[in-house]
Amino acid sequence: MERDLTIIGIIPQYPKNSQQNIYARIKMPPVGILSVMSQIKYHRRVKEIYAIDENNYKGPQDSAGLPDHTFLQARQPAQLALFYGGMSNSIPRMFSVVRQYRDFGAITIAGGSHVDALPQEALQSGIDIVVHGEGEEVFAELLNVLLADRGVFLNRSSLAQVKGISFLDEAGTYVFTGARPPLVDLNELADPDLTLVKYLKKRWSFVPINRGRGCNWNCEFCVVNKQYGKYKSISVATTLRQIIKYADLGYKAFFFTDDNFAQNPSEAIELCRKISDYKRQFREKIDLVVQVRSEVAENDELLEAMCQAGVSMLAIGYESPINEELRAMRKGVTAEKLIARSKKLSNYFYLHGMFIFGYPLHKNAQEKSLFTLRQRAKYYKEFFKESGIDTIQVLNAVPLPGSELRARLEREGRLLPLSVVGWDKYDGLFLCYDPRPDGLDAFALQNMPALLMKKKYLGGFIRRNLNYGNWLNWAYIATIGFPIMFVEFYVRRFISNLLEKKQTGKLLYGDWSLRAIFKVPLANAWKDIKRRWRNLFIRTYAGAIVNRWLKAYRASNYKNKLRQLFISNKMAK
Repeated sequence: MERDLTIIGIIPQYPKNSQQNIYARIKMPPVGILSVMSQIKYHRRVKEIYAIDENNYKGPQDSAGLPDHTFLQARQPAQLALFYGGMSNSIPRMFSVVRQYRDFGAITIAGGSHVDALPQEALQSGIDIVVHGEGEEVFAELLNVLLADRGVFLNRSSLAQVKGISFLDEAGTYVFTGARPPLVDLNELADPDLTLVKYLKKRWSFVPINRGRGCNWNCEFCVVNKQYGKYKSISVATTLRQIIKYADLGYKAFFFTDDNFAQNPSEAIELCRKISDYKRQFREKIDLVVQVRSEVAENDELLEAMCQAGVSMLAIGYESPINEELRAMRKGVTAEKLIARSKKLSNYFYLHGMFIFGYPLHKNAQEKSLFTLRQRAKYYKEFFKESGIDTIQVLNAVPLPGSELRARLEREGRLLPLSVVGWDKYDGLFLCYDPRPDGLDAFALQNMPALLMKKKYLGGFIRRNLNYGNWLNWAYIATIGFPIMFVEFYVRRFISNLLEKKQTGKLLYGDWSLRAIFKVPLANAWKDIKRRWRNLFIRTYAGAIVNRWLKAYRASNYKNKLRQLFISNKMAK
């Protein structure tokens, strides 16, 4: 049979306001849509299949400076257009591109947490089919339904046989075909092929490794377990194969997309040891970044394995240093525990802390916070200092579609209308709900996360406004500061090694030998120096970005929109 089918996958661009977020600058593709496309790239009818990441795009552009989809369609007309609809802030852009492909005559299909939660919105905006939950098996089955003798045909009456999708029938009535059971064995899937992405502007900052999906926790603000269910993962052998594949292509930095790398500790230990063996055998330098919960600090065996494997950074969702907010989130941990665990982890890894400032408490909660914004900010500053966190991400609470947080705020009448706060504002940089029931001022709360980050990255009032502090630090480190810091770090590491032997009778890195006494502290002192350089670079870079965000926000009309909304009594207190 003739190969006549062209499929394009599109990862829509973030809005300009979201690009001011420090972490939007990291180039890394969402692997979900690539995993779906990888399952059918060898289909007997597929002539060409490729993806466009609009956030990392170097191809032809239209008059607005955006990817020119008219050119792409003229180059090779696509009959199927797949869209990643997981990030709420990119949804307006997605709908705009969807309409283009509908005009081209292509069938449009979307998946991801946002469209999963709000399928009717997507269908009314031009999407032909919404895929719910995991899409790999669904799309493979869907493709067989859509294929005709030549090309593809949207036979709506035949779509009902495919579980896990929704669409509008011939009469325009919404149809949901029923939930599909979660995938059981991820090892049966083909590996996500990142080379499907074309017209790349830059090499990936990190290669994402989609080792596991789902979560066994139940945080109120999260949608991961709603979409994927309980945690499951591919085998250690499959994971190692994916790492080796991209290491052979020259990539040395990897990011594990698991929301909690240590969800299965024994499996994580085995994987880290295999990676360590591979590095040692082939003399490879591999840098790993993983997302974990603070509980990983309780497992010394896992910490040692992660160190040996090359895990350099932990991204931890601390969320809040205030216990009543942690209880409202259902985090299952206290602020005191977070500090103790973080101090321990900071001895071995870079720590990136993620926080939700001013989390909305339950309207009828017996325990209501009496903390002012200034008092809350003080808790955060003390937490940053005590916990040993290197970099931070502080955002406003985002009531994501499909989350229990959004459902609660909707019941309490606290969601701001989309006419004022559109989906493009759902990036944590803008306030999306009414904070007044918690006794908080909306306008002050809007700015506070960015101000906390500015304080962290640029220092005190004078240093922030003159922006000289970081440059003086660069000059100091490049001259007399280097030998002074090296001696300081070495003495501190040497003493800590001796104290650890005295307390435990052993060292973290092996036996009590001359090497352990002298060389290990030396290596760790050098790591401390590099850590200082790295953090100074991030402070300098991130501080400038935060400044630009605050400047853009103050020049926008958003504050006036909020004021008009509250003053006009369109929302009850």
